Amino acid sequence: MAGTLLHLQKSWRRQWWTAACAFGLAAPSAVSAQTDGVATAVTAATAESTELAAEASAPPVDAIQGSRELELLLAPQLSPRSLAGEAAQKQLLTALYAMLSEYPDVRKARSAVDAAGNDVSTAKNARWPSLKIGTSSGNASLAQSQKRESYTAVNAEVRLSLLDGGAIDAGIRSAESTEAAQGSALYSTRQNVLLEGLTALLELHRFDTKARIAAESADIIGQLARVEERRAELGAVGRNDLRQAASRRASALAQQHALQSQRMDAQARFVRYFNYTPSVTALPQLQIPSNWMPVDEAAALQASELQSSELKEIAHVIERAQAEVDRSKAQRWPTLSAVVAHTRDPKSVLYNDGTRYGLELNWNFGNGFELRDRILKALNELQAQQAQQEAVRRQVHEAAAAAWGRWQAGRDREMQLSDAVREARGAFEGYRRLLQVGRGSLSQVLDAQLDMQRLMLDEADAIYDQRINALRLVRTTGQLLPTELPPHWLDQLFAQGARPLPPSSSGTPAVPPVPGSVEPGTAPTNPSPPVSTISVATAQRLPLQLAPRLDPVMLAAPPYQDMRYAVRW
Repeated sequence: MAGTLLHLQKSWRRQWWTAACAFGLAAPSAVSAQTDGVATAVTAATAESTELAAEASAPPVDAIQGSRELELLLAPQLSPRSLAGEAAQKQLLTALYAMLSEYPDVRKARSAVDAAGNDVSTAKNARWPSLKIGTSSGNASLAQSQKRESYTAVNAEVRLSLLDGGAIDAGIRSAESTEAAQGSALYSTRQNVLLEGLTALLELHRFDTKARIAAESADIIGQLARVEERRAELGAVGRNDLRQAASRRASALAQQHALQSQRMDAQARFVRYFNYTPSVTALPQLQIPSNWMPVDEAAALQASELQSSELKEIAHVIERAQAEVDRSKAQRWPTLSAVVAHTRDPKSVLYNDGTRYGLELNWNFGNGFELRDRILKALNELQAQQAQQEAVRRQVHEAAAAAWGRWQAGRDREMQLSDAVREARGAFEGYRRLLQVGRGSLSQVLDAQLDMQRLMLDEADAIYDQRINALRLVRTTGQLLPTELPPHWLDQLFAQGARPLPPSSSGTPAVPPVPGSVEPGTAPTNPSPPVSTISVATAQRLPLQLAPRLDPVMLAAPPYQDMRYAVRW
């Protein structure tokens, strides 16, 4: 009876294995066995169990011919993290372009440009004939009857200037120069608003990164304190180091709260410019494209002088002052106008009905001093604007040279701090391993951790200071916002990658956090040259997909051979 049951059990196992291989059910079981770490070949103690394992693991010929080897392929699939980052980037770019046109300072500057445009239209319309209509009433004595009689007269006059000495042309040039100067001021305002908005974004990233560094430091100190507390309970060490660890953890938490407060201030400033409350975990990092940066200091100085909106504005102001000088001088000459006038006096007390056609020549001498003083005032204004132009040129050169120097020094500072953080992290790990094997003290580990935390905070400041310096440099050279803005120009600021994941204090890459959770980590290192990160559009999780493939070794196996069936990875 037992032999019959054993035979039925073996037969049932063969049939089950054949069906599993035919319908591809062996793959999940193989994957689960590999995942759980269970070995596929089990050694039996008795001969019967060995025979059962061999027969169970050795399928028949048709099952062997239908067996398939499992190959791991990469199946790209968008993760919620990447989708959130892409949505945040689109929202940020939409707000960025809206800020360039709807920010209050920009709207104010645009209104000034529109007002100057109206002045240009008024100056040009001075060439057209002017119409004047008036009425007068009163009483007058008639010469024939020596009586006084009331009258009411209506006057209509059309006047066209024929010669004005160039005053109208000078007025047009003055209005056009004013409009051009206001246009340059609008361009400067847009550049400044863009620079301040992007600086607010970087400041938000700065304090968020520093707050995460402080939070992770407090977490590491807490872990060390728990281990030390256990050792103190066992009587291996005293409690002085434990008290020091508690003090350091409280200090790190206090620093975290202070940085969170500064982060809230930075977020309020971000909302002021972008007009929405961001999710910092999904905000993209800003990277200046390398083709925006000047090659050397001479190229930076040359580009700043050619692209400076301040120099263009002062040049237009000088043109306006010169036009005012010309208009003041033109007023010394006589004017000639063509006049057509008609007066309607029903009682003919003063006028007889009729239309007058004529030319009028006017030469306004004034008192002889007013005109001269007006010309001298215009000349003084021109000289003042010319002197101001030289001052603005020197300021532009100073700003370009200072921005280039800060960028160069910031790059060296960032590299040095990156090396210092790497060495401090190595020292911290070394002291922690010594503590784990009982050859070190907690005080040494805490000191190493404090040095590492301080250097990581300094490194975060250096990274974001360097990015702000790069923004100021490209703003000075005119690459941040060109005069003729190409489509999607500002998209390049965020096209080099999503938010980079900073390394943790242990030196291992941080795990991408779920949106809305706290991200432990440190500041990203070495953003200059730009960090090569996974872009938001292609940031993907790569799950492993099982693709069946025939195994030639299994196909060549003889039937009913005592062999173990193993999944080949």
